[in-house]
Amino acid sequence: MTYSIEQATGEHLRFIPAIELAAASIFPEEDLPRSLRYRVTDNVVLRQACESRKLWVALTGDGRAVGYAMTDTMDGHAHLHEMDVHPSHARQGLGTRLLAAAMEKARLDEFSHISLVTFRHLPWNAPFYEKRGFSTVPLQKQGPQLRALLAEESDAGLNGLNRIAMWTGL
Repeated sequence: MTYSIEQATGEHLRFIPAIELAAASIFPEEDLPRSLRYRVTDNVVLRQACESRKLWVALTGDGRAVGYAMTDTMDGHAHLHEMDVHPSHARQGLGTRLLAAAMEKARLDEFSHISLVTFRHLPWNAPFYEKRGFSTVPLQKQGPQLRALLAEESDAGLNGLNRIAMWTGL
């Protein structure tokens, strides 16, 4: 199958909740509890990211979105807020291509780093990012927004011992 990575438009937003739910289904319940498994990104947030050109989609040849990446700013750096690929389209290089699009935009916006928060122990999470140049953000280098995000996740039910903040220079 042929895929393309494009800046999202309003017409792509309708696909994103299904991508998020499908991607969440592959996580073990001990990592992603039921209380979080069915949450999707608010449409207002998606629309704002789309309008500010911080949302990319992986499209099939017929224009159906099967993956997405969304960035924002955190502690003065670009931050990969979310990236999901529908499991039926996994292992096609879409995550790598979506990440590259987000990193290129961050470079063009003259950010020095891009950060993210992910699971440290799942092979499609921290090891995926390590292979692409990301490393752990030392605790003393975590800004207040990044620390707050990790605390919010823990309060929401994610095991903080399994979560890791990572970043890479651009």
